[in-house]
Amino acid sequence: MSDAEGRREVTVETSQGRNWNIKDLLGDLMGATAEVKPEARAEIWASDLGKPYVDRWLQMKGVPYSNPPTGKELVTFFLGKQIELGIEQMLTRCGIAFKTQERLTVRAKDCLPVVGRPDLVVEVANWQEVMAVVDEQLIEPGTLRSDLQRQALKGLLGMWQKRCPEGLLPTVFEVKSLNSAAFKYHRGQEGLSNAYPHHRLQLYTYMRSLELAEGHLVYVARDTGWIEEVVIRPTEELEQAWRQDVETMSRYYRSEQRPPLEPLKVEGKDNWRVSYSRYKDYLYKEGDDGAFSF
Repeated sequence: MSDAEGRREVTVETSQGRNWNIKDLLGDLMGATAEVKPEARAEIWASDLGKPYVDRWLQMKGVPYSNPPTGKELVTFFLGKQIELGIEQMLTRCGIAFKTQERLTVRAKDCLPVVGRPDLVVEVANWQEVMAVVDEQLIEPGTLRSDLQRQALKGLLGMWQKRCPEGLLPTVFEVKSLNSAAFKYHRGQEGLSNAYPHHRLQLYTYMRSLELAEGHLVYVARDTGWIEEVVIRPTEELEQAWRQDVETMSRYYRSEQRPPLEPLKVEGKDNWRVSYSRYKDYLYKEGDDGAFSF
């Protein structure tokens, strides 16, 4: 019996179905709608760059997950997306224009296309246009409730105009949510700038497509609100890592060759890339003879 089933039985037996909590309800609802069989595709997702080739290969071939996402994982993902929406709302509150979730495609020679949707692309070409939005009360209704608030906002924008008189260069932002424990751990190690190489590759895809000289990874702790912003700029090392990943994944896909498995241990510890695999039971479950079964 699963933990979720056990909780439901106790609730029914002790309270006749009247005692409940929204955490379990949302977890069950999200779990019931979880994707169990990905759609086959001949394109590489930018968000998959840097992740295990074998998982990506199976997903691109449309193989059903042996370990689909749980309701709890989906609730956490959904709450993380709300942080992104909150940033968008705050930009709207300031009258700053932005683009979001527009599909981009990057094509490298002899490779599968790489596609993705950046979280935010922000630019201020003319501060006067932003001021005009505030003056004409074109901001979302109900945002500015008084002339005093409007004047305060104009004063803030005026300070930013002095700080960046030529405006804000177009910049792509990718928002990532973490829990505070992960935040503290990485701050105590090498910092968040090098903590998640696959995030850098994802962001670099968007920078490459939009021909931008800079992109920002915005890490937000879901439970504390801590924010850390990591600036990414194109480098030869980043370009080589991106090309190697795209070329390797394209070769595996086109040759119908399943990529090798991930090691079970890394530096004596369980490999998290195995632990969180959507195909963990399919790829790494040992048979009676001690060998992996497929």
